[in-house]
Amino acid sequence: MDLKIIKKDEEELHMEFEGESHTLLNLLRTELLKDERVMYATYDTKFTIMDNPIFKLRTRGEDPLEIMKQAASRITAQCDEFLQCYNAALG
Repeated sequence: MDLKIIKKDEEELHMEFEGESHTLLNLLRTELLKDERVMYATYDTKFTIMDNPIFKLRTRGEDPLEIMKQAASRITAQCDEFLQCYNAALG
């Protein structure tokens, strides 16, 4: 996965996700929207197969890069927890 920051200021971040689909971006959007510091989190892909989606995040006066990093950490923790439960269920 390649990421490119297209726009970044104190409250807003636009990132291009090369080669990614709805799976990761929808998960990230959902996690970000749980955070009360986030005004909006959305992404747009004009042509699903041929286009690189642009993710847009706007915060309430917080550093959007830090909020994005915290959301990614929470997702990672959820995946780790799932893996532990899955391995325990397998015995």
